[in-house]
Amino acid sequence: MKKLFVTMIALAAAVTAFAQFPAGLSVGAGYVSAKKTTKVDNHSDSRSFGGFYVNADYNIAIGDTGFGVAPGVYVDLPIYKDELAGVDVKWKELNLGIPVMVNYGFPVADIIKIIPFAGPTVQFGISSKHISKRGNQKHTIDAYDGGDESMKRLQLFIGGGVAVDIAEIVRVSLGYDAGLINRSNDSEVKVKDSGFHFGVAYLF
Repeated sequence: MKKLFVTMIALAAAVTAFAQFPAGLSVGAGYVSAKKTTKVDNHSDSRSFGGFYVNADYNIAIGDTGFGVAPGVYVDLPIYKDELAGVDVKWKELNLGIPVMVNYGFPVADIIKIIPFAGPTVQFGISSKHISKRGNQKHTIDAYDGGDESMKRLQLFIGGGVAVDIAEIVRVSLGYDAGLINRSNDSEVKVKDSGFHFGVAYLF
């Protein structure tokens, strides 16, 4: 019994050490698929955006527990395009986000780690422009112009996902975020943000 107990402790210590998610910087880029859902009374309308992002984060290991906290920063450029009654419509956004993700890394092979993560993200809208074009006529509206139909720049997301580290060199990640703040400045309108992101990063 004593030998079994000692063996179990040694095995647990070895797994914990191997599972440790080390501190370090990662820099990457990827694709973002965002959605804006506008609701007025009982009517709801959704628009899907597609675009790209670049990001960087730094993981801070919490001792030898396998857990870490990774504050980071990203810039994304989601775009919505459509054609309505002969009018080409484009909605372009530029956002700055600051995520803080809690994560846990554990191995599934000699050079592969699975890393689930979750946490909040504060996002600041830098630009949000609605561009409509018919023939040679072009009209642009800034959604952050401060009018009654404008949007708030600040959004708070809660989200999570999973990443895979390969040989502690490359990280592939997939995540989802749901917005908690109504972006509309009109009290009778609700604008909800959500979206997926997929990316690849280099680990330093």
